[in-house]
Amino acid sequence: MNQWKIISQKSILKGKFFEVKEQEVLLPDKSKHKYEIVERRSTVNIFPLTDKYDLYLISQYRHLFKKRMLEAVAGHIERNETSLTAAKRELKEEVGMSGSQWEEIARIQTAASVIKHTAHLFIARDLEEGEPNPDTGEDIMLVKLSLEEAVEKVMTGEIDLAPTMIGILLLNKLRSDEKL
Repeated sequence: MNQWKIISQKSILKGKFFEVKEQEVLLPDKSKHKYEIVERRSTVNIFPLTDKYDLYLISQYRHLFKKRMLEAVAGHIERNETSLTAAKRELKEEVGMSGSQWEEIARIQTAASVIKHTAHLFIARDLEEGEPNPDTGEDIMLVKLSLEEAVEKVMTGEIDLAPTMIGILLLNKLRSDEKL
């Protein structure tokens, strides 16, 4: 096994959602190397799905990209909160929905070299609509489309956020395998 040994580690920057750390590591060949990592808090991505395989996504303005993006309902898991509790909270806050049937369909790592981040992907079913209560600055519009339309938007690049893409393609595969 090719394992690195951490000699020292210090926090360089700590924010609400992430921490940047600098490590000095001993490589298997006994050389030393400085390595920077970003540890991001885990997130949830929710795919509300109807019995007719209509999917609810959101169109949200993303300042980082200076545009609206079509994506799954998502958010960070708070400290001392389970991924399922976070998923239910985020769905209610962002779009005012609740679901009585939940299933975690995947846990994915969104990067493997510098950023450590786990995203939990959930299906929510038996949906009930309500009033959203988004966080300050969130500009969210609910978008309903068929699973087939969502897959097409992934294939054309209109949907390009990795957890959303993976969730949609996984839902489509589960449906084609009659496991959904």
